[in-house]
Amino acid sequence: MSLTRPTSQLPSAFRLVRQILSDTNAAQGLTTKELVKQALKIYQSENPHAAPSQSQSQAGSSTTAESSTRGKGKGKNVVAMTKKDKGVNVIPEGHPFVSTSHLKSQILARLQSQSLLLKLPLRPSTSSSPSSSGGKPTFVWRLNNPKQSNLTTPQWNYPGHWDSLISGEKTPGELYYEYNANKAARSEEEKQRGLDGGKVLRTEKEIWAWEGRVDGLTTNLERGHLNRRRRDGRPAKERRNLQGYEGLLGGAEVEGLEKQVA
Repeated sequence: MSLTRPTSQLPSAFRLVRQILSDTNAAQGLTTKELVKQALKIYQSENPHAAPSQSQSQAGSSTTAESSTRGKGKGKNVVAMTKKDKGVNVIPEGHPFVSTSHLKSQILARLQSQSLLLKLPLRPSTSSSPSSSGGKPTFVWRLNNPKQSNLTTPQWNYPGHWDSLISGEKTPGELYYEYNANKAARSEEEKQRGLDGGKVLRTEKEIWAWEGRVDGLTTNLERGHLNRRRRDGRPAKERRNLQGYEGLLGGAEVEGLEKQVA
């Protein structure tokens, strides 16, 4: 079976993921296995004459070897458990998911990187035994509906993002670039709001490049060459010197700057 993915399969895979996770029964999220199971049901209902998967076609012909070993100190033979063949693809040929590995690395990973999906740890139920999962964490996939703050930078259109992926209007790479550009612009505006409101402190380099910086106040790095006594007393000395220019500089402006450079 060839695992080569046609170009047209990726938008179909995105559509199928969105369709499955949009169902009300998937509100709490689905594991990768559950996602594959639902996808196979949909595919078989839409393609009743499709070829069976590799695992189904080999179910009747494949045989597994059983080995008998003598248990130590028990005086009887212990028959090993029969294991299924590894590496068998459960996805039928022609399915948009191609394979479970392809689904994880090429489809779900891309949707997660563009904030369209969330990968969350599954909370174990109280009725399940602790050893049922073997200690391995289980994750579920869920549609992401992020809340965006009210900024002048336009909000990212997530439904339109989905539509562009599904229609093939834009490639995942193009949308990833545009999404990250919008995300960076909104983050920069949020940071600037925090700086202007005094909720976020500027770094040393940001203070040096700040056009609104008042002459006469130094930063910690600029006072680094002084000994400890002078370094500790320099901020108070600088503020006393600025008090002589109260007619030119407002007290509120000096006080606000002091919090950022002291």
